Amino acid sequence: MAGEPQRSDGVTARMAMAGRRFHAWWEGYAFDEALEREDVALRLGAVTAGPSVEAEIAEWIWGVGRHEPGDPAFTMRLARTLGLATKARVTVLGAGGGAVMRDLKSGTKWKVSGLGRAAHRVAGLDLRSYDEAMARLNKGFADGALCFFELHRDADPAAFGRFASELVKPGAPATFIDFAVARKGVRLKSCFAGPWPGAPRVAGDYVRALKDAGFTVADTADETRAFLPLIARGWAHWKRAYDAATRTASARLRAERLRALSDYAQLWAERYDALRSGQLQALRIQARKMAG
Repeated sequence: MAGEPQRSDGVTARMAMAGRRFHAWWEGYAFDEALEREDVALRLGAVTAGPSVEAEIAEWIWGVGRHEPGDPAFTMRLARTLGLATKARVTVLGAGGGAVMRDLKSGTKWKVSGLGRAAHRVAGLDLRSYDEAMARLNKGFADGALCFFELHRDADPAAFGRFASELVKPGAPATFIDFAVARKGVRLKSCFAGPWPGAPRVAGDYVRALKDAGFTVADTADETRAFLPLIARGWAHWKRAYDAATRTASARLRAERLRALSDYAQLWAERYDALRSGQLQALRIQARKMAG
């Protein structure tokens, strides 16, 4: 799991876990070992850094390592659009907590690396932050790229596109999936607020930004019908997320998690309605870096 705390094998930690387990049995609620271990580690000072509350909430809803709605089938649906060879090198932008990378490692023989806005250390995955990548930019190493919901988050999508362009070889394919508005002037500020900001553009704006970044754009397609069920399926885990938040031992952290979960629920309810009404869409853009 992204940001999973280091396991402590000390006697104090083991006793604390045993006490939590007994308490759960006595009180009659399901014991969530990962959550309880995290809280024990935090209390014992075994963890110096962990995932943000926003990342925790996202993973409780969408699944371990996922910071957006998704599943292996959706990942592979996008991967197939690249049309790459069996042992290609592929970089994933917007890799979240690594779940998309695991999808690709399971479904392909590609050598996969990933970049995201926050630094995560996930066993077995080459996953870094954008800041780390910028400090040591490996130009033109990838045979292709997949980008998950990053263009709308950047104030200058063309600048982000140029960064993506630097990572891939000339002529390499890149597929972007992102939120787009149906027409200019649509106001969806409440769908992209708080710790989850963004400003979706119309499809034409993204196309122009990518062309300015050195890509040619072959096709755009509306993936909303495939994306909506992923949201609905994820929100079936609402009760699980709520239970996990309410069982947080620290009163301060419990309040923070519950507040974030409430905000997240409102945010995705509004996004879901906007997607169903056609004001917002999940847009796929197939591009290719210009040769030489």
